[in-house]
Amino acid sequence: MSSKASAVADEFRSHLNRLASTRAKFENLFASKKIKRHDVEQVYVGLYLDAVVSFERFIETLFIGYLVGRIRPSSKRIVPRISFSSEKVARDVVFGGQNYVDWFPYRYTEKRAVAFYRNGLPFTGLQDADKKAIERLLTIRNAIAHRSSYSMRTFEKNVIGSLPLTGRERSPAGYLRSIFRITPDQTRYENLVAEMAGIAQKLAV
Repeated sequence: MSSKASAVADEFRSHLNRLASTRAKFENLFASKKIKRHDVEQVYVGLYLDAVVSFERFIETLFIGYLVGRIRPSSKRIVPRISFSSEKVARDVVFGGQNYVDWFPYRYTEKRAVAFYRNGLPFTGLQDADKKAIERLLTIRNAIAHRSSYSMRTFEKNVIGSLPLTGRERSPAGYLRSIFRITPDQTRYENLVAEMAGIAQKLAV
């Protein structure tokens, strides 16, 4: 039985909401002085990595799901060039015999989409602003996951830039927990996760 693409996006958003609940619990623990600032910052890092991995998994689920008819697009513009009756076969072909493929940087997804979908849609339909947002998401992820001098320099240049942040907030963990806006109150982590959910919604047309 197939599912609507919007349902897949809703499931992804629900996962992000569960992560948000965990974040709020640890902020409350910090506010009551039951854990230290370093502890809550590490929670932000873990939650962020989980969110990005889930975002990548969402893209893969949508990509394969359309090909095998397990997911129904709402737009008639989304037409696979080839259909598969088996998800295993679809994965073997899309993955080129490998155990996995990279969907990020996002240009990998776009190139793959052109091969398997008419006009590459919906994966080639994102606006430049969305693609830049994904690049920023990955720059932060790389700074957290790799901690190399290159990834940190890229993070400093392309994410921090001229933002008026404190010394602690210029680290990936501190940046995620820093305030994005006051009204309504929102951390940069929350803003980044909201961007992921928004892009997912655009792909699930």
